[in-house]
Amino acid sequence: MVPASQSDWSCISDGRSGPLAQHNRPAGSVRSRGWFRRRARDVATFSLCTLGCVLYASALPAEDLHISGFGTVGLAQVDAPAGWGYRRDISQQIDHNAFRADLDSRLGVQVNYVPSSQFELVAQAIVTPRAEDSKASDSIEWAFAAFRPNPNWTLRVGRVNLDAFLLSDHLNVGFSYDLARPPVEFYAQLPSSLDGADLARVWNHGGTLWRVKAFTGRTTSISDTDRIEVRPVVGLMASREAGGLLLRASVIRAKLADNPPELQPLLDALDQFSLLPVPDVAAQASAFRSRLDLAGAPSTYWALGIQYERADWLWSGEFTHVSGISVFSAGYATVGRRFGSVTLFGLVSGVVTSQSTVATPDWQRELTPLLGPDLAQQAQLAATFAAFALNSNSTKQHALALGVRWDLTGRLALKAQWDRIRTEANGTALWGGSSLDAAYANVASVALDFIF
Repeated sequence: MVPASQSDWSCISDGRSGPLAQHNRPAGSVRSRGWFRRRARDVATFSLCTLGCVLYASALPAEDLHISGFGTVGLAQVDAPAGWGYRRDISQQIDHNAFRADLDSRLGVQVNYVPSSQFELVAQAIVTPRAEDSKASDSIEWAFAAFRPNPNWTLRVGRVNLDAFLLSDHLNVGFSYDLARPPVEFYAQLPSSLDGADLARVWNHGGTLWRVKAFTGRTTSISDTDRIEVRPVVGLMASREAGGLLLRASVIRAKLADNPPELQPLLDALDQFSLLPVPDVAAQASAFRSRLDLAGAPSTYWALGIQYERADWLWSGEFTHVSGISVFSAGYATVGRRFGSVTLFGLVSGVVTSQSTVATPDWQRELTPLLGPDLAQQAQLAATFAAFALNSNSTKQHALALGVRWDLTGRLALKAQWDRIRTEANGTALWGGSSLDAAYANVASVALDFIF
């Protein structure tokens, strides 16, 4: 099959509508008006959610109601290659600036209504910098009803935390952990909430606390330019806690509902090139198409976590292996030592995608005799974009961090942290930028965490 005209590929070649559109922004550019609109929307959404919670709460019996909050005021200095945007997680808006106030800063409020020992309503709203494609509803982190027929069983329905990892139930509460932020190499690509239901059983046997939880539902994968539904999501978690040692294991099975809209023109182009009477090009186009087509593709997450506290020492670590759409492994280990109100800590973390670098084939030379120079050039551009898309989705990154936490009061903590990050070539998926080269980066952070 031969393309009808060069205009058929204009959506790929213009660099604005294709899957790599985010990489065509000038390094260091900031769309200030859009940034302020998003911040104003986030603040307005949070304010409305908070007002709604307060108005609703005012009609409830005071003895059944608890309102709490948390937040972080954070500043960071990012020393990275030009055009690279460091992110706490992939749902954040890409920011190429060196001095950052949007990396860790956030504010949250939570309302718990407990009319009886069996029923509870919980809502949690968070305002924090988010990706351009985020919605107002993304500020609602939790919104669920819980039913406890007895102290050992709990059923929750609504938007719940995806309780599969050590920090799942307090990921945004910086005061609850010593690090300035959750380990980026581990948590940046993981979902945090689930629209669905979970069922948990807790029991104590011989001084050991056991927990088992099953969950199912749907979630949304949000990045700088893409918003993709993930459904169905099903999983199981089990944990054991005794003598200061917590062990946790979980497995999650999930599918992407569809491809990112920006990817579809490239997939359509590869479909046509796979039908060309040029065996090498057709085979390569078909292989590209197969690897880039995410619709309905399943992924399986296996995770192990350990947390141990003894006297003034604290250790923790997690490991996850993901297979399916992409295959990668991630993990981290932390150690901390308390000296009164001061805690010194260290972190090592890493993530590696198990796929080789994709070379860009020379389709222009092979297709020029068949399609002519103009369409052959467009075919080459599609091949280049396909290879770039696969390589830019690869993550190969390691980090070392050292820091200190000072508990000023029982509700206020000041932290300082330094991260040294090494990213390998074609392993920059956690960064926002056009470069796929290997590089080092340094991030110096100061954060004031509080609860109320």
